[in-house]
Order: sequence, then C-alpha cells, then structure tokens
Amino acid sequence: MAAKKGHKKVGGRVSGTPNRTTAQAKLLLEQIMYGQLDNIHEALNELKAKDNGRYLDACSRMLTYVLPKKADITSDDKPIQQMPTVVIKTNGD
Repeated sequence: MAAKKGHKKVGGRVSGTPNRTTAQAKLLLEQIMYGQLDNIHEALNELKAKDNGRYLDACSRMLTYVLPKKADITSDDKPIQQMPTVVIKTNGD
C-alpha cells in the first residue's frame, strides 16, 4: 500500500546516500577486468587478424564506456526552427 501524499519519510537510506552493494559490485567487477587486461588485448589482436570488421565493431562498442555520450548543446531540447544552410564551393564556381 502506498503512503499518503505529504507523509514524512521514515527509515531507509537518506536521500543521496550511495548504495553500498552497488559500489561493492562495481569494485569487484573493476578488479576482475583489470586482471583480464592482457587477455582482452590478446583477444582483440586475434580478432583484428581474423576479421577487421568485427574488430572495429568491438572497439566501437567499448568506446561507449570511455567517451561521453553526445549531448545536444545547441537547441536546449527545443525543436530547431530552421535547418542551417550549407554552401559547398567547387573549383568551377
């Protein structure tokens, strides 16, 4: 049953407190992955030798964990009213 609107919070974690279990799991997984760096490097080299396309796909998937995701900084999440005009100059013009 849900609490009534406007009730005072009782018990549980204080708002903003990190979840300890999640932090411990992240630390464990991080330690495991650091222990596998040589194997990952070797596997990527083997994949590159066998199939360049799959190698590039694997690298691009890993980049999502290293590079920040692209964010729209120009429209403030509002629809763009007019598309920008692109002018391409050629040698003949």
